[in-house]
Amino acid sequence: MDKRFSEVFKPGTYPEMTYVSRESKGTKYTYEERLQQSLAIDGYLTYIVGPSKIGKTVLCEKVIGAANMVCMSGNDFSKEKDFWSGIGKKVGISMEAAVSEESAAFSETEQKSITVTKNYFVTKDRVIDYFKKNDKVLVLDDFHYAPPEIQYDIACQLKEVIRMGFKAVVVSLPYRSDDAIRLNPDLTGRILVIEIESWKTEELEEIAKKGFGKLQIQVRQSLIARMAKESIHSPQLMQSICLNIGLLPDSNDTITDEVIEESCRFTCMNLPYGDVVRVLKAGPSTRGQQRLQYTLSDGSKRDIYGLILKVLSDNPPLVELSIEELMERIKNSAPENMITTKKVRDSLKNWQKLLETLGSLYQVLEWKDDTIHVLDNMFLFYIRWKME
Repeated sequence: MDKRFSEVFKPGTYPEMTYVSRESKGTKYTYEERLQQSLAIDGYLTYIVGPSKIGKTVLCEKVIGAANMVCMSGNDFSKEKDFWSGIGKKVGISMEAAVSEESAAFSETEQKSITVTKNYFVTKDRVIDYFKKNDKVLVLDDFHYAPPEIQYDIACQLKEVIRMGFKAVVVSLPYRSDDAIRLNPDLTGRILVIEIESWKTEELEEIAKKGFGKLQIQVRQSLIARMAKESIHSPQLMQSICLNIGLLPDSNDTITDEVIEESCRFTCMNLPYGDVVRVLKAGPSTRGQQRLQYTLSDGSKRDIYGLILKVLSDNPPLVELSIEELMERIKNSAPENMITTKKVRDSLKNWQKLLETLGSLYQVLEWKDDTIHVLDNMFLFYIRWKME
């Protein structure tokens, strides 16, 4: 174990030594420059959209600074009924105040004074004033996790206050329920959208080059490219793979393909997708009936749900697969079986219905427009290296 790696590679926090600035697609400006510009314009809401684990929050931390960010999740508003009291609690503002009213009663023989203390809720003005005076910016991360009705309410709340100089950044995934922001007619002309593209191979490779350079470790370019491929467009996964090479129990003076593979397996150990895989493999209830088993070219037997999971994990790792691409993979994995496109479509629809009833951890896939979208790169990484 080489503890120096944990000083350089930072999958769970701001990666100061291995931060990579990227150019925004179709422009000559970096994402940092675009976010700086957006925040400098009063009266506009900044909307950052991009795949999971791609560095959206780290971008905000780079530009805004950790000290000025007030970061909340869409999940925080699943139970919090009032938007402003939730933010007030986050920054430590008491959202209740007390006032006293005094009344007096007189008689010929005595004088009485009665004081009554009443509590009341402070309005959102106090929160807005705090943010403006302290140069705070609300970063509402994982907006898609908030229930749809709360998303709409938040959009309405933000529409009112951005005109007053309140700064907010909403962060969400593509292919999710972003209608409350981007397609809200009340916010038309008041949104600055920054779409974060997936990381290119050479951009991910730069993380390893910077980090191993700091550690003064020579790594072959082909091995850096292998790490980038296994990272599935995710800088967080790239940081994890590089970090765990140094944290493996055995000493690894020389980095090889075998060391990278062991690091990938080690990275999977603490990922929380075991139950997600179990639910997806089980599919909807069959009420006691046995599903048809298909024999795969590797000799294993799987039902339709296990088969789809297996082909999702095949090479190359892709976060989007059209129905045609999915059928081609199924044909390659189970060439002796007649599996119809309708059968696969119906199975994916069943998955979609099943996942919609479960919590945020289970929102790893979405079937939409005849395409399966992997919403969580780490889930795809998990089924590639952990699933049997």
